[in-house]
Amino acid sequence: PGVGRLCVLDYAGQEQFHKSHGVFFSGSNSFFILLMSLVTGEKRQHRTLEELKAEAQYYLSFLRASLDGKFIPTVMMAASHGESCPNGQRLLQRVVGHMRDLFCEMINITEESFLLDCRKSRSPEMKQLKR
Repeated sequence: PGVGRLCVLDYAGQEQFHKSHGVFFSGSNSFFILLMSLVTGEKRQHRTLEELKAEAQYYLSFLRASLDGKFIPTVMMAASHGESCPNGQRLLQRVVGHMRDLFCEMINITEESFLLDCRKSRSPEMKQLKR
């Protein structure tokens, strides 16, 4: 109550929709969540630190370019499939740290990040993310 209007948009990383993203990147009070998967493929192979860094850098660069310097966005990073990757929290923290260093003047990347087990909608991590 009293906080204003909330609009949640899921871009799902689909390249064919990139052109339409800029339409929604207009408000200086926007908050973005970058959600990456720690696994890939049908066999759910663990992704490497370099793969995760490259994906995060791609999307953060895309976000920054789409905003064209209108404002400094705030981004929180999260990773799914935490249950499948024993070192997932460490990987996520390393990606967050690297992106904070890389985009320090251009994007406000929160120190807080979330490792999610998306199979459990009532997990402590999902409850904390919803707050």
